[in-house]
Parts: sequence; structure tokens; C-alpha cells
Amino acid sequence: MGWLCSGLLFPVSCLVLLQVASSGNMKVLQEPTCVSDYMSISTCEWKMNGPTNCSTELRLLYQLVFLLSEAHTCIPENNGGAGCVCHLLMDDVVSADNYTLDLWAGQQLLWKGSFKPSEH
Repeated sequence: MGWLCSGLLFPVSCLVLLQVASSGNMKVLQEPTCVSDYMSISTCEWKMNGPTNCSTELRLLYQLVFLLSEAHTCIPENNGGAGCVCHLLMDDVVSADNYTLDLWAGQQLLWKGSFKPSEH
């Protein structure tokens, strides 16, 4: 990559090129952990491998594992430099409920898991 920043480009241009080239390296450092109030809200937190603007770069999709259930999207908030938090709205939580969780950065799936509110 050194040849991109040789003589013809200004140092600022090199920094922009390096930022764009490294932006695809977004990874989950600490997988999401979720807790539920067992009424209507569950909260999931996780850490990324570097400073992240959670609300603009990430989306957490969640869906009840049940026939004809609707998929929902949570827009996370920052919780410290590399930390993110999402508040999932859930209706009528019962002990058998199980949700699939997919964490996305644009078109890149970063993490996939599940969450059972009655166990957390």
C-alpha cells in the first residue's frame, strides 16, 4: 500500500486512503450479552475492536423465533469508546420466547446469536 502514498498525494490524502482501506476490519471484540426486565425491554451490550460510531455504523436485527413473527431493528447507542448498547422492545414476554440476533455493519454480518429473555 506504500505506493499509494508516494510523492503524488498529500499526507492528508494518505490518511483518508488508509482509513477507507481499514474500514472493512470492523469486528466484535466482546460478543453481545443481553438482559431482560421480563416485561417489555431487553438490553444488549457489546464491545467492538476499536472506536465505533454505533448509531451510524451498526444495526442489531432481532426476531422472535415463531411462525409469522416480524423482524425488528435496533439502532445502537455508544456506551464508551468501543462499547455499544441496544434497547430491544418486546411485547408480552413469555418463558418460551427465543429471539435471533444479527449484528450488521452495512452489508457485513458481524455476529449472529440468540437470546431467551426468561434466562437472562
